[in-house]
Amino acid sequence: MAKKDSTFVNILKIFFNGTKLYFLNFEKFFKYMAFPVFGQITGISMIFFASYIFTLHVSDLTTKSPIFDNIPLVFLILIVLTLPGFFIFCKAFWDYVIAMAALNSMASSLLEGDRLDDTGIHSELIKRRTAAYIVFLLLVSVIYVLLSFPLLWALLAIVFVYLSLSFQVFALEEDKNAFEAIKTSVNLIKFNFWRTAFLLVILGAVTYWLIPGLISWGFETGNLCGFFSYPVDKYIQMFPLNDFNALLAQAHIPYTIKSYAIAQHIVLAIVAFVVTAFALPLRCLCCTQLYKELIKKNYAGKIAADKLAERAKKTKRKNIEDEQE
Repeated sequence: MAKKDSTFVNILKIFFNGTKLYFLNFEKFFKYMAFPVFGQITGISMIFFASYIFTLHVSDLTTKSPIFDNIPLVFLILIVLTLPGFFIFCKAFWDYVIAMAALNSMASSLLEGDRLDDTGIHSELIKRRTAAYIVFLLLVSVIYVLLSFPLLWALLAIVFVYLSLSFQVFALEEDKNAFEAIKTSVNLIKFNFWRTAFLLVILGAVTYWLIPGLISWGFETGNLCGFFSYPVDKYIQMFPLNDFNALLAQAHIPYTIKSYAIAQHIVLAIVAFVVTAFALPLRCLCCTQLYKELIKKNYAGKIAADKLAERAKKTKRKNIEDEQE
């Protein structure tokens, strides 16, 4: 029982220490994550805005100039108009992917007592290993996709715990490739499964449920959701929702699709994404601290095992010498 209590307290200490470091360096984390998070939203917004404006005016353009009465040309123009937003989204998404690993390097520096003066250095450490990082991401993604079948969700949860420190291993142990990073993560968690799972549950509850839920509730209570839903609603109204509702009525399904309800769900989903994305440094701080503790524990165990092996060798050698005498 004492062991369980010490594990529980240790994980809480990791969480609260990570939270403290997160808020002490919140401004730097916010600046670092601003473009990766808001850049994705801006890029997608530009894509939909360009397509919305073009769709509104394409009929007038066709009437004024017959050249626009050409479907391939219309699609080509639409693609060109949406390219800027697409490029911004891709750049922001890649920066976010880099941050998923680089933040662990930043967390390691903070845990060692260093200051977070230049966040770009940590990103460059990952970018220098771009090829290995892409292989690592593909390997992890394939594992999760293969286990995403509903009947395998229990196994997926177990594998998720075992792979939860693989980003830390890849970011902090530059000599390890993608396969070695995953193998090391599994070995570290092998005898610390419930400890790791408990930390992941706390982080998931706080950063994926509690904080996003509170922020979303604030948006709805302050009617901010309605304000931001207006332009999304205008875009959704372009779709043939009345036809879908007619099909539902024919199928005797008592449900009506409303554009404004869809718009609200989209806005709240974006809010949840922003909150969870800006909480990524907190998750990295806590997981990196756990990684360091497990590495230290394994290193101490390895030293103890080496000492025992050396002692056994000396004892065996002494016994052989005694027999020879």
